[in-house]
Amino acid sequence: MKKTVLFLTLIILGTMMLGCVKKREELEDYQDHTKIDIGKVDPIVIAPDFEASPTPTEPPRKPYILCLDAGHGGKWTGAMYSGRVEKIETVRMCKAFREYLLENHDDIEVFLTREDPEDVLSTDLGEDLRKRVEYAKSVDAQILVSLHLNASDKHNLGGTEVLISKQPNITGISQELGDALLNGAAGLGLRNRGTVKKNSQDTFDENGVPVDYYAICRHGSTFNIPAVILEMCFMDNANDCKFVLATDEAVKKFAAAEGEAIYQFLKSHYTK
Repeated sequence: MKKTVLFLTLIILGTMMLGCVKKREELEDYQDHTKIDIGKVDPIVIAPDFEASPTPTEPPRKPYILCLDAGHGGKWTGAMYSGRVEKIETVRMCKAFREYLLENHDDIEVFLTREDPEDVLSTDLGEDLRKRVEYAKSVDAQILVSLHLNASDKHNLGGTEVLISKQPNITGISQELGDALLNGAAGLGLRNRGTVKKNSQDTFDENGVPVDYYAICRHGSTFNIPAVILEMCFMDNANDCKFVLATDEAVKKFAAAEGEAIYQFLKSHYTK
């Protein structure tokens, strides 16, 4: 009996030991199959912190801002003489002014109320003239200069003149701007005809006082912008045209003289 128990005990112990060996071999086999080849592991890449794209910003405004208005336009031709039409010549001259100023001064912005002889801001003349000044206000222009050409019934007048407002809020500075423009033209040989103020015959302020006859000047007062009309020369005067319109060279010289006069005026009055 004792021999039988001992025999069974040995059998059980042997079976257990065999199982442990097998388990150990299975574990070793498992470990062998799951060993990681470090050399084949992709390197861990840490994504950089996300940086939002910068919000677009408007470029800083330049210290001097000019609005030029080419007089007339569309069905309003202005003066015509010897093949020249005022609405065409004023656009030409405005572009020449702008070209000179942008090529020679990097601290000025120049806006034109119209770029084409047929352009107008309204089909109603009164509204059109007001919108020209409104446009100058919308671009933060410090001054508005409206370019025009004169003509006389007898074709016997000549020279440059500037029409300005008589309203107290802008008349003083308009006078100074007018003088600067007149001096620029006189330097080329054009006669200085001075500045002109004119009362309206049918429009009055709340006190019954006549307002400016010239709409550009009148609306300039309303929007508190020195707005003047530069009558560059008499287009029916051959001597005047020699200095202003006769050739491309004349146009460039006149634009340079008056453009520089405008720039120096802005620099002396609006330095920031």
